[in-house]
Amino acid sequence: MKRLLDYFQARRASILDSIYKIVEIESPSRDLAGSRAVVGFIEQQAQLISSDFEIEKIFAEDYGEHLIIRAFPSNEKPILLLGHTDTVHPIGAKLKNPTRIEGVKFYGVGIFDMKANCVLILEILKAFAELNLKPKNPITILLSCDEEIGSPTGRDLVEREAKLAEFCLVCEPSANGKVKTGRKGTANYWLKAHGVPAHAGLEPEKGASAILEIARQIERLHALNNSEIGTTVNVCLINGGTASNVIPENADCSIDVRFTSISEATRIESGIKNL
Repeated sequence: MKRLLDYFQARRASILDSIYKIVEIESPSRDLAGSRAVVGFIEQQAQLISSDFEIEKIFAEDYGEHLIIRAFPSNEKPILLLGHTDTVHPIGAKLKNPTRIEGVKFYGVGIFDMKANCVLILEILKAFAELNLKPKNPITILLSCDEEIGSPTGRDLVEREAKLAEFCLVCEPSANGKVKTGRKGTANYWLKAHGVPAHAGLEPEKGASAILEIARQIERLHALNNSEIGTTVNVCLINGGTASNVIPENADCSIDVRFTSISEATRIESGIKNL
């Protein structure tokens, strides 16, 4: 253990430099250029560790590139290290939150979720290689490019690699920095309202506002929250209307749901269907 601690302490400056570089690459979900840039950075760093690593980039149209690295091959089932390269932050966010160290804290766009951990995954491979500590099991690294938006293209890869693995370590951070041993379930819904269009100035009484109905339903949706047990229901997008002087005929909203049990998932789904 001391050997590893001494090794990583000696590499502290290099690790911080790599974190700075990867955080400076903005890679929001659905940004192909950003995705390719961050995947290219990780690929380059992996190749510097060992030319024997098997590296596969998988293009996901409209989303970016998934990255798989297979290291230290053997006849054993692999250990899967799972993560992602996309962030929730739009291009330009680093202008408001520049990459920097203040005291003992490192700040930057996407540094916590989860650019820093992408670097630490590489550092694990580097430590094994440089200290001649070849693991008993092969290591497979899967970094998806669309995790923050529900893994529409990455999920199949995750399930495929998980079935092949002896066990999996999800390298996402937890709120308090401890090892994460579970994840909330997620669900996404779209709620649509249909009203009656009318001129907002001449005859508003003949109309029925779809936006007003969506607003009413949003209050009911938020009443489904139960923060004490980790259930969250949030409306994150709203669309509606065609012109500023027309009672809107159509409106819709997206609903993001997070839960920690099947019973809560069932309760929320029932509540939404019975609005």
